[in-house]
Amino acid sequence: MTRIKLGTTSLHVTYTDDELKTKVIGYLRSCDDGVGFRDICDNILTLAEDDGKLSRDGSEQYQWEELDRSDILRIDAILNDAITDRVIMIDFNTTHYQATDTYFIARQ
Repeated sequence: MTRIKLGTTSLHVTYTDDELKTKVIGYLRSCDDGVGFRDICDNILTLAEDDGKLSRDGSEQYQWEELDRSDILRIDAILNDAITDRVIMIDFNTTHYQATDTYFIARQ
């Protein structure tokens, strides 16, 4: 019997740190005009679902899903390292974006 859990459920991704880094940096490089932090997290959630890398109870469906805080911190660390390594930069001019968020751009 499948149960539907109402509200927002935090789910953990089972990617290794290297796998997660590859997914995050790959997504950033695929976005020519920058990408917001929340969009990065949503993309990782979608990829993890497609790859079967979400830790979830197989008998439950969820109304809304979000990344677990520990995985958000892993993404923070990946972005921080990528900035330090000059792979990406923060786009401070966000007036051309629709939402209020922190946006990142891959360096050329």
